[in-house]
Amino acid sequence: MEDWISQLTDEVLISILSLFTVKEACRTSILSHRWKHLWLFHTRFLDFDDPDTMRDFSSKREIANWDRDKFVTRLNHILNLHPALTIDQFRVCFDLNKRSKRDIGRWVDFAFSKGVKRFELDFTPAYHCNSCYTFPHERFTCVKNSICINSLTSLTLKYVHVTGELLEHFLFNCPLLERVHVDSSESIVNLKICGSSLKLKYLHIIDCFQVKSIKIFAPNLESFGYVGNIIELQIDYTPRLLDVYIGGLRHHPVNYAFLALSSYLHQLESLTLGICHYDNINIKLPRLTNLRHLKLKVTARDGESLLDLISLIEAAPLLRKFTLELFSLLEPLKEREVRKVINYDPNEHLKEVEIVGFVGHAIDIELVVYLLESAIKLEKIVINPCCPIVVGTPWETEEIENYKDVKECAKQLKKYLPLGAEFVIL
Repeated sequence: MEDWISQLTDEVLISILSLFTVKEACRTSILSHRWKHLWLFHTRFLDFDDPDTMRDFSSKREIANWDRDKFVTRLNHILNLHPALTIDQFRVCFDLNKRSKRDIGRWVDFAFSKGVKRFELDFTPAYHCNSCYTFPHERFTCVKNSICINSLTSLTLKYVHVTGELLEHFLFNCPLLERVHVDSSESIVNLKICGSSLKLKYLHIIDCFQVKSIKIFAPNLESFGYVGNIIELQIDYTPRLLDVYIGGLRHHPVNYAFLALSSYLHQLESLTLGICHYDNINIKLPRLTNLRHLKLKVTARDGESLLDLISLIEAAPLLRKFTLELFSLLEPLKEREVRKVINYDPNEHLKEVEIVGFVGHAIDIELVVYLLESAIKLEKIVINPCCPIVVGTPWETEEIENYKDVKECAKQLKKYLPLGAEFVIL
C-alpha cells in the first residue's frame, strides 16, 4: 500500500496535526524519525488537560500527589521541547495547588515570554481544595524584572488566588485585554475597573467570597457577572452592556444588584440569575423590553413551587429562550399535587425552552406545563435530567444513564406540546 502521507510536505502535516490535542499530537512522535519533532510545530494553541484522569479522581474523591507529579512532568517535558517563538493560547486544566508552585511559576514565565494572547489556569479540584496556588504578583509588578504582557487579550484564573490590585495592573498595562474571568479566589477584596480607554468586554468574578466592593467605568464592557455575597456594587458607565449574570447565596439575594444596574437593564439581551429559592426571595424585575434569553439557576427544596418565577418570564415580553437550571437540595423528594396555572397571557415570542436538572416532580412539572401551554409558538424544548454541575463535563454521559424513571416522566409532558414543536429528552 502506497504511503501517501509521507509524500505530504511538512507544512501540510503540521496543518493536520493542528487538529489534534497536544497529547494526541505528541503520540505521533513515535511514527518515524521525521515525525519525532514535527508535532512540536503543530500549534500555537497549548491546551493541557486530562479529563479521563480527573473523572477517576472525582469518583475516588481524592487525587494522589504522584498523579499530579506525572501531569506536571509531562507538561514540563513538552514545554522544554517546544520551539515556537510565539503562542496564541496557553491553558492548563488539572487539579493542582500550591504544592506545584515552582513549576506553575515556570509555566507562567514561559507563556508570557512567548507573547501569549489567551492565558488560562484552571485548577478546579476534583473534590476539595484548601491550598490554592497564588498568582505571582511580583513577576508582573516588579519594575526591574516585570514580564511583558502587551499581547494578552484574555485572562482566566480558576482556583487561583489573585489580588484586585494585580487584576487592575493587567487591565491598565494590557492594551488589548478584552476578557477577565476569575473564579474561586480568596484574595480579591476591592476591585476598581475604571478607564475610558479600557478594551475590556467581559468581566466575571465568580465565588470570590472576600470581595467587598466592585466599581466599574468601562465603555466597551458587554458582559458582566458576579456571584457571591452582597457587596457594594457601583456601575458608573457601561453603555454597551448586553449580558449580565448575578448570583446570590443563601441569605444573600440578588435584588440589591438591580439598583446598581438600573440604568442598563432595559438594554440587556441576556440575563442570568442565581437564586436560592428556599429563602422565599421575592424578585421583582422592571420591564425588560430588549431581553431575548433568561436563564435562572435555582436552588430549591422539592416541596417548593417555582411558579412565582413566572413573573420574571413575563417581565420580558420579547423573550425568545428560557433556561432553567435546577439544583435540588440533598433531601428526600416530596410528593405533592401538581398545581396548574389558570390565568396567563399567551406568549407568542418564546421559541426555545431548556430545563436542566429535571427531577420529574411537582416542583418542575408544573412550571414545564405552564411553559408548554403558554408558549403558543414554541419551536423546541430540551429536558435534561442531569445535574447542571456535570453538564459539559466527562461525567455527563455516565450520569444520564441513571435517570430512566425521570425520562419516562418527562415523556408524559409531551401531550402538552404545541403543534409542530420539537420535544427532546437527553
